[in-house]
Amino acid sequence: MSAKENQENFSDNIFTPEKIKVGRESYQMYRARFSNLYSLYEYLKSNPVINNSIFYKLSSIDGSYDFAGKPYEEAVEDLISEVDPGYEEFLRLQSNLNNAKNGKVHKFRLVRTVAGGHLNIPAYCAGNPLCYESEERISKPKFIRIHVSLSYYWGTSKSQVLNRAIIITNILKALEKAGYSVDLNTFEMCKEYDELVYIIVQIKKHGGRLNMSALYKTLCHVEFLRRILFRVLETLDVNNSWCGGYGETCDENFIRKALKLGDKDIFFDQPRSMGIEGEDLAEDFEAAIRHLNLEDKIDVEKAKREFREDAKVLTKKRIY
Repeated sequence: MSAKENQENFSDNIFTPEKIKVGRESYQMYRARFSNLYSLYEYLKSNPVINNSIFYKLSSIDGSYDFAGKPYEEAVEDLISEVDPGYEEFLRLQSNLNNAKNGKVHKFRLVRTVAGGHLNIPAYCAGNPLCYESEERISKPKFIRIHVSLSYYWGTSKSQVLNRAIIITNILKALEKAGYSVDLNTFEMCKEYDELVYIIVQIKKHGGRLNMSALYKTLCHVEFLRRILFRVLETLDVNNSWCGGYGETCDENFIRKALKLGDKDIFFDQPRSMGIEGEDLAEDFEAAIRHLNLEDKIDVEKAKREFREDAKVLTKKRIY
């Protein structure tokens, strides 16, 4: 059996490799996509074929606790289990950005219909067949996609990771309150010579609710990258020498070119690259807004005031 069989058996998750160009360079891209954490859980529990010819050592299994967190089997079960106590701290530090947006949320107009909505008593008594009223949105929905890289530099602190996750959720909420329909994907992109691996885990779809628990597990658990996504990589039909370091992390400029991201795409890079220091949540929020050029969509000063009222700055701890 070979890892290529995973493309046939799990065609909804593992895609046929494709040739792409990034700048002047050509790459063979291996793409895996999961619509939610349960989809990822089902894939891993099905025991997909491991590419043993390349991955003669399995970092997803053999990685130390200090490097990769909880053991692999425990990390897999965490995908669908209750979250850890740190999740409560994560929720507590969320800020309500009701006033931290620019512009109106939605514009509506009142329309009369023959059925549905609220009954207009005077119109009904007058015998008007259009005696029901309902609201109709005037403004068309605006779509934005958020892409969140799951890679971290060595030495990134726990508070940097947590602050970035909190900032992501609050920016998403603020954008939705400003009338945007937001889609959120977390991903890992890495390369080894002329091969490129792109693993996506969708957290929120356009029009859907944000799964806070899934976001926390994906962004704040070191084992999600170094156990879970490493195992997905080990099941891909790659050919280069990936086993040594599991690929080179791609930077924002490379990723934007590879994915052809446009104006409606918001990219969350590693915390340090965005100016997120993990010391003061309000200052980190402002740095992220400036980095993302979202000043026209979110009122930074109002958001900072709310952060300082609600948030307790975490003690900086190393997670790697």
